[in-house]
Amino acid sequence: LLAGCCTAVSASAQQQPTSVQVAASSLNLQPGDVEKIAAAGNNPLQFEAIPSEQDFSGELIVHAKKGKVATAEDRIAPITVRTSAFQPQRVVKVPAGMTEGELAAVLMATGDYEFVEPNWTVYPATDPNDPQFGSSWQHNRLQSSDAWDLETGGSDIVVAICDSGVDLDHPDLQDALVPGFNAASNVSQANGGNVDDVNGHGTFVAGCAAAQGNNSRGVTGVGWDFSIMPIRVSNNSDGTASLFAILEGARWAAENGAQIINASFTGATSSGNQSTAVYLKEQGALLFWASGNAGSYISPNRPDYVVVGSTTSSDNRSGFSNYGPAVDVAAPGSSVRSTRRGGSYGNGSGTSYASPIAAGVGAMIFSVNPDFIPDDVQDILYQSVDDLGSPGRDDNFGRGRVNTYNAVTTAMSYVRPTLLPISSSFENSAWQELFVASNGSVETVASGDAPEGASVLRLDHDDVIESSRLAGRTLGNDAIVSFSVRNENLEDGESLLVQYLQNPEEFGEESWATIAEIDGRGLASSEYVRHNIEIPNAMEWHGVQLRFAAGGDDSSDAWFIDDLSLDVISETGGAPLTENFESNNIDPTVWNRTTNSSVAFDAGSYAAMLSDGANLESYDVPLLEFGFTEPYLRFRAWANKSVQSSDELVVEVYTISGTWEAVATINGADLSSSPELQQIDMPLYTWALDNQKVRFTTSTSGAFFLDDIYLGVEELSAGCSDADLAEPYGELNFFDVSAFLSAFSTGGTDADINGDGILNFFDVSEYLTQFNAGCP
Repeated sequence: LLAGCCTAVSASAQQQPTSVQVAASSLNLQPGDVEKIAAAGNNPLQFEAIPSEQDFSGELIVHAKKGKVATAEDRIAPITVRTSAFQPQRVVKVPAGMTEGELAAVLMATGDYEFVEPNWTVYPATDPNDPQFGSSWQHNRLQSSDAWDLETGGSDIVVAICDSGVDLDHPDLQDALVPGFNAASNVSQANGGNVDDVNGHGTFVAGCAAAQGNNSRGVTGVGWDFSIMPIRVSNNSDGTASLFAILEGARWAAENGAQIINASFTGATSSGNQSTAVYLKEQGALLFWASGNAGSYISPNRPDYVVVGSTTSSDNRSGFSNYGPAVDVAAPGSSVRSTRRGGSYGNGSGTSYASPIAAGVGAMIFSVNPDFIPDDVQDILYQSVDDLGSPGRDDNFGRGRVNTYNAVTTAMSYVRPTLLPISSSFENSAWQELFVASNGSVETVASGDAPEGASVLRLDHDDVIESSRLAGRTLGNDAIVSFSVRNENLEDGESLLVQYLQNPEEFGEESWATIAEIDGRGLASSEYVRHNIEIPNAMEWHGVQLRFAAGGDDSSDAWFIDDLSLDVISETGGAPLTENFESNNIDPTVWNRTTNSSVAFDAGSYAAMLSDGANLESYDVPLLEFGFTEPYLRFRAWANKSVQSSDELVVEVYTISGTWEAVATINGADLSSSPELQQIDMPLYTWALDNQKVRFTTSTSGAFFLDDIYLGVEELSAGCSDADLAEPYGELNFFDVSAFLSAFSTGGTDADINGDGILNFFDVSEYLTQFNAGCP
């Protein structure tokens, strides 16, 4: 079914723009690619080269999405020139006849890549012609002597220098060196990789962070005894390096024990830097990057590594230092003294030197407590700066200029946030380690229909519970808050708010944002409803808190919470797909892509509301697990008064050939304002797929509503009620009772009348109630 590199697509490609023709002949296109990339060649991504900052290299860095790696990498295999050993990231050669922006647009149009960006040639972030010589004034600003009375930095903390190498014989560095890596040649030092300094830049950088102290020689880094890991990322005499080599060197360093990694190059705001920084944190390392020396405004801010600007001896921003939202902190960088290649010492200026000084402060924080995670170190670093410029964060200094003494003392008293993931079924008192009542009193109570275990958390009246401080960055993307909730005795206007504490750096103290409001409508008053809520980006900060706030007028208004977790989405999709939207939320574990789709309360229930140009697409539904069995697709649909008779709701499913097939087109004229059952015949080529999925799209000036969506292998019962289990359907008699008893004795799901997953007396009672009620 794969459409090889060119022969299967050449006829179609000839009708496409030239860049798409080149892509078709250069890539190993996958099924459906031709349609996806058709317009991409006319809309290239815009990349800007900046002389002496970042230059095009004729290559791109391509990062595959999770779950798409095999397809994504197969597509670019013919043009791949280097592959990361650590992340799903490759360097590809831009084919002749295409620009970087055109190829990037084509690849991104497939939907299989996190990012595609140039493999920039970047430059050391330094001014090598600064003529000044002087003392190491930076330590006065850092209050280094006061810090060293408390902590001097130990050799168990490894600082990796991703640079031009390090002078292996420098008397102030050589005793601190540990084996490194030549990322430009992709050879470790242990296997013959050359990490000696090719340019001199790396030696100066290494000394700023970690020149040995109290050794009667030369200068002193921020810490006295750190280990230095030389990561040579350039074999060029001018010190220029490819962005990929720097990032691969950083990844190697983290895999081999470095806790702090410094890159004193331009290119501070690259998407690849952020992706790699997340990976480094997972390995226990924190990345520092120089802001650059063009005196330019740079953005955006990247949350998982530290971008460092430069200050002067009078605590002003160095004139050369880049500034803007990207800058996190500042550090001394004008005419600072450090080690030079050849065993000497001197002064130099540049954010190249501010960055390792800030990195050295990070290493001192790790020295206080090696059990800190990188997010702890980043948090402490930001809390302990000397605020310069405008109060709070500003574009010139970020949060402020680093201070070693403040950092050490803050680290010594630091209370670490609770690591994620967290979960609780409220079966014992352990939940009280996670939550505390900030208003009212909160208790656990027994609940016979609890989704997990036997007890649940009960909030009533105006009770509020708040979590401990949480390590919000430790989950990254694709994380959700999940819980089940039921309510009792709610009146109009009474609801339970699910909220998170907003970052005080942006919103001030005690600012809470609501991610869900749960009221008395829908099924939650009669049964537990599962809520899966995607964590907003604003919730991903170190120290975030989660809270549940009840809004009732007396103690009879109650909410029961169970099976709470804050975790990554471990599985997406599932078989069968069942969705009733009772959580008042587009469930991120069920729906993969949503456009112009939301949930509304209409016609007496919660339902998906699809407006003009809406797209609601599910994750894969693995029907193959049921064998070669006919699948069924059904749902309830209706429309509001603004839907015209010619407006369309198109229903598509996935086929064995890897394409979407429309199985129904429902016109506005076919629907009323009340829910109507729609049953779709599924073609043979949709059976038994491991990646079956359903997609709803609309063209309307109003809104279509969808509810009770089912995609699975169970045929809709023809019975008149749940008690009507056997033919003849439409009446209740002995055969139905016999069918129930048979299912009950064999553990059949038909006997689970109350739907709690357990067969017991309550199912028998409910069956008899429905049987005695007769057919409607």
